[in-house]
Amino acid sequence: MRNIMVVTLIIAMAAMASGEFSTGGSELLKFKGYVISTFNVYGEDLADGEPDNAFNVIATIEWLPRLNDWVDAKIAFKSQPTKYTGAYEDLSLTTEDIAINMHFTENFTFSMGHFKRPFCYNYTRSSSSMYFLDRAMLTGMIGDFGKRDIGANLNADFGILDIDLAYTNGEGDNEPEDDDQKNFTARAVVRPVDGISIGAAFGTASEYSDSTMQDAWSATGMDFYATADLPLSNTSDLFFAGEYLILGDPDVDPDTDYTDADAYALTLMANFSLDGEVLQAVRPAFRYENCSPGYAGDTDPDNDESAIDFCLNLDLYSSKNTAQIGIRNYSGQAEDFDSYTDMYLGWRMKF
Repeated sequence: MRNIMVVTLIIAMAAMASGEFSTGGSELLKFKGYVISTFNVYGEDLADGEPDNAFNVIATIEWLPRLNDWVDAKIAFKSQPTKYTGAYEDLSLTTEDIAINMHFTENFTFSMGHFKRPFCYNYTRSSSSMYFLDRAMLTGMIGDFGKRDIGANLNADFGILDIDLAYTNGEGDNEPEDDDQKNFTARAVVRPVDGISIGAAFGTASEYSDSTMQDAWSATGMDFYATADLPLSNTSDLFFAGEYLILGDPDVDPDTDYTDADAYALTLMANFSLDGEVLQAVRPAFRYENCSPGYAGDTDPDNDESAIDFCLNLDLYSSKNTAQIGIRNYSGQAEDFDSYTDMYLGWRMKF
């Protein structure tokens, strides 16, 4: 409840500020976000007391105050109940992003705060733009190489080439920060022609070997991806995205013979714009991915996991109001892994 009060106070302060400034007040009151409400049918063999179907809801809100042409900020919150039970704990909000941005020129931006490290395409893209209810399974593998962290980022955007350089505390996604070990992330994205993007990212992750904070071990992660948005006609286009990850493990002794983890995801989506009064667009989407954990020694433990997703996106009345009908099948190599299929009916409204 305390977080909700904080958000309310922020909004109230922004409203008062807009009344005090004779010009530019509206620039301090820019908000956007989305609400996703779903009905889920779970195929996994759940523990006693957990339902095989449940309603769920997710909401985010972003405050984007803009001081002038050179300085702006982002403050974002997210509220999401527990999976399966759909229960909130005190209706609390999680802080997603808190960042200040300085635009030196139209090409260079310096940011400081809590933000997504520029690593992993399937994680850094906006939730409201996804063609599926859930992110790709491989985003759960990136750990301290990506996700959110506290630090600084320099972005250089020249149109055909976009470069990010980030220096952060290193603990990642809303975890307690460790000021003694910093991590570095770099990403470059090339756009050779309109609709085509090719990206590569490099990141470091470090862990201490014991409580004495000595003998830090480190590892590196690499991410490669390509996207293509190709027009098929005046009312349709085809989108493709492919991503491949290679991830080390900072917890492994550097003298150990260790094989890095790797994962890949392939997404294909077709967009058909319609002239209907109610149904304005249809976007069927397909995704396949495979995750292979790292291992020590010479023998592969055969514990790969994969997922196949299909989702039908229907824009109703507006491109900001979308119904999603989806199915996701999980499978694995391990003998004790039982394949299962989840299904969902979702409703996403952006504002």
